[in-house]
Amino acid sequence: MPSSVPVRFSRAAREKGIAVMLTAFMLVFTIPIVGLAIDVGLLYVIRAKLSSACDAAALATARNLNLGSTLAEQTASATARGNAFFSANFPTGFMGTSDTASTITVTQATMNTLDVTTTASTTAPLYFMRYIGTTATLASSTGRASRRDVNLILVLDRSGSMGGQPCADMISSSKTFVNMFVNGRDRLGMISFGASVYNAYAPTTDFKNTATPLTASIDQITCNGWTNTSHAYATAYQQLVTINQPLALNMIVFFTDGVPTAFTAAFPIKTLADQRLDYSGGPCGGVNVFCNVPTSTCTDDTGKLFTASGWGTFAPKSGVIAGGNLNSTGADTPGLINPTATTFTGESMIDSSLRPGCQMSVDSSRARYDLAYVPWTDANGNSTTGYQSGLLTFGSGHPYQDFLRLDRPENIAKIGINLADNAAAAARNNTSLGVVTYTIGLGSNGGVDDTLLKRMANDLSSPIYDNTKSNGIYIYAPSSADLGNAFARIASEILRLAQ
Repeated sequence: MPSSVPVRFSRAAREKGIAVMLTAFMLVFTIPIVGLAIDVGLLYVIRAKLSSACDAAALATARNLNLGSTLAEQTASATARGNAFFSANFPTGFMGTSDTASTITVTQATMNTLDVTTTASTTAPLYFMRYIGTTATLASSTGRASRRDVNLILVLDRSGSMGGQPCADMISSSKTFVNMFVNGRDRLGMISFGASVYNAYAPTTDFKNTATPLTASIDQITCNGWTNTSHAYATAYQQLVTINQPLALNMIVFFTDGVPTAFTAAFPIKTLADQRLDYSGGPCGGVNVFCNVPTSTCTDDTGKLFTASGWGTFAPKSGVIAGGNLNSTGADTPGLINPTATTFTGESMIDSSLRPGCQMSVDSSRARYDLAYVPWTDANGNSTTGYQSGLLTFGSGHPYQDFLRLDRPENIAKIGINLADNAAAAARNNTSLGVVTYTIGLGSNGGVDDTLLKRMANDLSSPIYDNTKSNGIYIYAPSSADLGNAFARIASEILRLAQ
């Protein structure tokens, strides 16, 4: 008897059965493929997290190599910090992981560089791949960082305008700054300056020595005197030249609260009579009054006058204004000159008992009566001309014609700025050392020269910024309470560069 079901319905039923069979068959391959994609995605996330944790640990270790007097002690404290960073970035049991292990090693790559390597592994769970009997897999990663040693000279202004709270805040902030660096590897020194420049702490890698730490020398700073910016900076630079480690980071951190008010040079004794401006309270009637000034009565070590026709020449060896001798041997220390409105002086004048013939031994304002003119270079060989133009010279017919006048305070002020600017340029031009300068200007006294300090640092905002030379940063601190943040910012920048 013929079937009552149409042929088309019988064929449809048969085709539906085939679709079910094909679906079941394809699931055998689809589930592992989908599972593999999901598990690989999870494994990628775990490995990325592990890599990030390794990088963080290596960087943290390099940045914290600042405790302990030996490499072993520094490594122990720094790796503890690195392990803490690893754990913070890759928590225990992250996404079901287990048996996580990390190792941090510190090795000395070169004389001035430490390498930090973090290696880590963890067992990552597999979920869908268990379908084919694989329940877990191993994930691993490596992070590396290096730290260059730092040669840093800290230059601190101890001039009279820093007296009181600003001086105390500078001392506190700079001590915190010093403790951020690595004893036994980084080399730190300190110079303080008023009118005179004092090598307060010779550069050493043992600056945290418990007997004579750098911080103890900072504590001894007392603030008084003028501001010998150029000689302080040049002295710091010469210390880096003496250390001579091109592979290290060579840094000068320069702090001041005002403009240059003194500089150091080999000033020739006045051996010719002339006419020049008097000073406030002077014998000729006061400021801006011309005086007929005779030759200086200063003598050399033998008691002989400095004269144009004597043992000396037209400009015999310089006189010394600050605490030294006047002699003809060339061994005298360069003197100081202060560009205030009416006087030219250092923190101590020539001892009148040793040099009774020098008028400046009796009255510091009379330096213009003993000294002939300002030389074209200072004690460090830097030019007195440059950035500040319009310097005044003695005029035609004057015995010292065409030499720079020292009886015009505005002249001396410009020269002080030029010398500071040229001292920083000389350091910047030594490309083999790559000296980086950071400057901090304290504005509480209203006298800081922002433009000069930007030029000295080769700050990005400097009007003479040179992208072919090492650039630093200028930081303005509105008040002494802001010095802590200013020093901390510079420390952070130096440690960033060290990585």
